[in-house]
Amino acid sequence: MRAKLFFLPLLLALFSFSAYANWEYKLSDEPQIDEVAIKIATEINTLPEALFMDRSDKEKVNQLLQAVINEQRQHADQFAKEIDSYRHDSSDDNWNSAERSWLTLRSLGKSKEDLIKLASRSTSELVTGFGPSGVIQFQQEWYITRLNGEFLVHLQIRSFKSLIKDIFISPVPLIWAVCKVLFIYLALTWWLANSKRFIEGFKKAQLESNTRPPLWIRLIWYISRANRAIAVLIAITLSLQVLSSIPSLSQLIVLEIFTWWILGGSIAISFILEFAYRNSRASGKEIIALRLSTIRWYVWSFIFVGVILQISQRMVGKGTIYYWISSVVFFWFVLITLKILRKWRPLVFRRIASIPDKPLWVTWAEKNQHTFIFNILATVLGIVWIITATIQSIIVNKLSQYTFFSQGLAYLFKIEVAKQNENELLSQNFVRVKGDQAFKYITPGHEDSTLINYANNEFKQISRYVLTNSPAVCVISGERGIGTTTFLKQLLFKVKNATPIYLNCPYAGYPELIEEFAQQLGLERHAGEIQILNLLRKSNVNYLIALDNGQRLVKPMVGGLSGLLKFTNLLRRSKKNHRAVLAIEKSSWRFVDRARGERLLFDWVSFLPNWNESQVAQLLESRINQSPEYHVSFEGLVVPKQWDHDAISEEDRAKNGFYRILWHYADGNPTVALRFFRLSLRRNKEDDSVVVRLFRAPESEELEKMPKPMLAVLRSIVQLEVASQEALSECTQLSHAEVLGTLRYFQSRGYIDWNEDKAKISDHWYRHVTNVLHRQHLLVK
Repeated sequence: MRAKLFFLPLLLALFSFSAYANWEYKLSDEPQIDEVAIKIATEINTLPEALFMDRSDKEKVNQLLQAVINEQRQHADQFAKEIDSYRHDSSDDNWNSAERSWLTLRSLGKSKEDLIKLASRSTSELVTGFGPSGVIQFQQEWYITRLNGEFLVHLQIRSFKSLIKDIFISPVPLIWAVCKVLFIYLALTWWLANSKRFIEGFKKAQLESNTRPPLWIRLIWYISRANRAIAVLIAITLSLQVLSSIPSLSQLIVLEIFTWWILGGSIAISFILEFAYRNSRASGKEIIALRLSTIRWYVWSFIFVGVILQISQRMVGKGTIYYWISSVVFFWFVLITLKILRKWRPLVFRRIASIPDKPLWVTWAEKNQHTFIFNILATVLGIVWIITATIQSIIVNKLSQYTFFSQGLAYLFKIEVAKQNENELLSQNFVRVKGDQAFKYITPGHEDSTLINYANNEFKQISRYVLTNSPAVCVISGERGIGTTTFLKQLLFKVKNATPIYLNCPYAGYPELIEEFAQQLGLERHAGEIQILNLLRKSNVNYLIALDNGQRLVKPMVGGLSGLLKFTNLLRRSKKNHRAVLAIEKSSWRFVDRARGERLLFDWVSFLPNWNESQVAQLLESRINQSPEYHVSFEGLVVPKQWDHDAISEEDRAKNGFYRILWHYADGNPTVALRFFRLSLRRNKEDDSVVVRLFRAPESEELEKMPKPMLAVLRSIVQLEVASQEALSECTQLSHAEVLGTLRYFQSRGYIDWNEDKAKISDHWYRHVTNVLHRQHLLVK
């Protein structure tokens, strides 16, 4: 037994050597390419790139190309005789001779392909063109193609015979390959039965639970819509790879060309059509049908052409037949394009007719849409213009989401419209609508006014603190007129677990605020802090206290935070689940923030953003009086072309452009925008109609050049909202005489108005004053 085990490795080694020797014999017995084809291929490899060729190299290319053509002709005739001999006598010698010629012709075809690339344009056109030489080459290549086809048929027959012979010797490779294929199709069957369950689980886990899934998640979901077709394609490809690994079935790999081009092309078409349909749902049914039909024509033609070109390249290389097919394909696509353009022509010019402003060349195309000679060119021009305008509109719409771009457009519009208005006001009899009359055309806000969707994120953040059962003191800050009052009232309206109390801080500050607070709580007006604190501590009711205009508790001077600190301390000492929201203007909040820093410890501070262009436009539109008696017209207000407002009427374009100018000037402040909207109303004395013309924005270089002490007085008035002479003197550390002189200077130029004995920034100059202070780094808007 041990002796047998000792001789076993020796026997295995002898067997391996015998198999190796047999394999070496088979390799040496393989048919080889003729030496002529090898020499030509070697010469081609020594040639430089076409860009670096000199005259001698180009002559050598022409000589080699002629030699290849001659050798192809001779070997084709020889190949035909050898195939005929094999047809009558299927011996191995005849087959080896035919296979040698087949390999030689393949090598010559590859050499011809390389030489055509290196040859000059005139030489390549001579060989591949439609002239006499090209026709001769086409006939020769077609002759070789037919011989190759006949040879491959015999090759496949021999392969099957060899397969049957090998099966009787050792069926293990075939059985193993069949097992692999069966495993592949079992996996395919399992996937087809369970794919729906997996995809639904993926949808619930990744899409339904996530409002904004990542791009790769959406891509996987999109591809999964064609999972069955993709699974079949993968299974067929893997099966062909397994079967072609058997030498006798190696030619089956050619079927991959048809599999990937036809089945893969069908999957690609389904994806493209699905994508096109999803992005065309806003269009009409006629446009959707025509768009899908266009895609089918082009993609199926591309698939058909790809199959033919790849088979041609595989059979004879990129020779004359390949270039002829490419030329025919070009003309085929030209015919398809002409056919599709004729279908699209009515829709294209129907779309163009609905657009008012068109360039001259588009107008020419519109006039010649039915002309026999120019109608195709006119349709192409129309399509190019529509696509260009659409892309331009998409880009502008995307850029308009950025404030700097919209601000730039609004500034350009404002300059152009101002020029036009100056000329118009000189030639026509217009008078401004003043006083209360302006409020009849642009109505003031009230309880039933349209509520604009604004500051949703800030509302959610504050709600987490003040709409729960935990005590909290929060601050919202924004520019005057930004909408803090509406924001506070929305919070009070939404609260369900507390009693809402709205407090508007009086100008007098903390003492009068406490009296108002006591009255709201049901106490006597003159009740003090102790009574209010006792009530809040003993109350079984939770309160949500909204303090509006909390900046009136702040004075920009030493000890100016005493009123705010007293009120917040009163709220914190209540020791109940009472919540409070304080609205403080941003100009005053900066003083609070710098004075107290981290010691103030509010639960949350939220800054209200400026309104965007769309929100301001919605607000202005909602405030226009819709009754015929107080009709406001934008007719005659010529606004330069806006790329994001193409398919609208002239009046709507003027309206949108004017809203953009108002938004730009107001810097996102709705109150400022409404004021200057009313200042833009003009009455025509001839027909008594009210039209909109660009407002006259206040401009004064004096503010920019004003000394810092005077600007400090302006800043204090902005921060105090209404300021007495004494308060301004304390805030600016200026004498009473200096403050009084500065106030008289401001009053003479209209910068301030008087509220009893206190100064207030004029509504007309408010935006201009805040802009100057902001540029001088004295105020944060």
